[in-house]
Amino acid sequence: MTEQLASATRTAVGGRRYIIGIGLMLLVTLGYMDRINWSIAGSHIIEEFGLTTGQYGILTSVFSWAYLALMIPVGLMADRWGARLLLPISIIVWSIGAGMTGAATGLTALVVARLLLGAGEAPMYPVGNSVISEWAPRQERARFTGLLNAGALFGPAIGAVVAAYLIASLSWHASFFILGGVGIVFGLIWLLVYNTPEKTKWLGPAEREYILRERVDPQVAAQGYSTKPLTLPVLLRTRTMWSLLIAHGCAAYTNYLFLSFMPLYLEKERGLEGLGSGWVTGITYAVAAIGSIILAYLADRLVPADKLHSGGRRKLVTTAMVAALPLLVLPFVDNVVAIVILIAWVLIMITSAMTLNFALAGDLIQGNPSKGRVFALVQVGGNTFGLLAPIVTGFLVDGTGSYTIPFILAGLLLAVGATLTAKFSRGSLASKAQD
Repeated sequence: MTEQLASATRTAVGGRRYIIGIGLMLLVTLGYMDRINWSIAGSHIIEEFGLTTGQYGILTSVFSWAYLALMIPVGLMADRWGARLLLPISIIVWSIGAGMTGAATGLTALVVARLLLGAGEAPMYPVGNSVISEWAPRQERARFTGLLNAGALFGPAIGAVVAAYLIASLSWHASFFILGGVGIVFGLIWLLVYNTPEKTKWLGPAEREYILRERVDPQVAAQGYSTKPLTLPVLLRTRTMWSLLIAHGCAAYTNYLFLSFMPLYLEKERGLEGLGSGWVTGITYAVAAIGSIILAYLADRLVPADKLHSGGRRKLVTTAMVAALPLLVLPFVDNVVAIVILIAWVLIMITSAMTLNFALAGDLIQGNPSKGRVFALVQVGGNTFGLLAPIVTGFLVDGTGSYTIPFILAGLLLAVGATLTAKFSRGSLASKAQD
């Protein structure tokens, strides 16, 4: 009865807030199109600059150096300045970095371009999740986060095909110029459309009131949790914060492994080249994107509203990580269709795990203004592991001649992340910080 009443209320107030959810999905889609463009062009870059697989892995990870270094500062900026200016600036900066990649004529220029791309994309998740905390009623948080994270799958799905086509018909340089230009246009559109719910003119009064009323659980205020900003040292003294960020890293490792090496893996290990590799990568990511959105919607319906603030979503995060463990059999599958299905399944599960982990972090910090730095810390965990994934994978492939050991390592990390989440990701961060 309660769920029926809540559903009727959501229908009555309208759904314009989902413009923001879709906008966030497009934002991340563009970011990941620029990331997968690098992977699709990987064999051309290796040939043109005379790189080994390990050296290519290091160059790939340069993106994460700037991304990781700026994660905490942009989290603090998100808490102070908000998303209206910070996100358009970040989009334009990373799009310039994409264009510079195409213009690079030497390794130094490539490193600078990768650093700029990473610096520009650093605000994407901390600020994007702060936007969700402002715009999403608490029982819609997973589906909003699902839309945001689906961009990490739609980007490679669309970008793999587009980049493969542009490279085949023009050049790998041109693919970076064109996709970078699209990003600059989107950044300007975001600046014109976005504001907080309190200040957005295209949002109806009833829907605005619904968002403001439902974005924080009444129990959080009733139990007297801290509403003062929490410092980074205070947050890092809690086991809950550490479990959130390490678990995110365990899932992100597999995500970065596929993002950095799937086209090369399909070319070198599975015999798919050029457009064939691009199409298989695109199809795989497209299926995974749709599946992860569906799971995010279902997740919002599976956890009772009164269990969210205490970490009720952690069971779903754990389940998603465990469900991704069929990754371990990927090296032993030969059929291309079966490979696509298996990779899509793993991508659905690791994306869902990261989606739900972000939503879980939002549940545990709701009612406190420190959300930007919490999401930044979660991303630090994700991108510390993400930085290592292409380097470790590249040298393991050089050393062993196959991707078997890298996939086994990724599976072991998923098991670690599931265990940490099940045991420690519970209880309000604001409450724990006061203890």
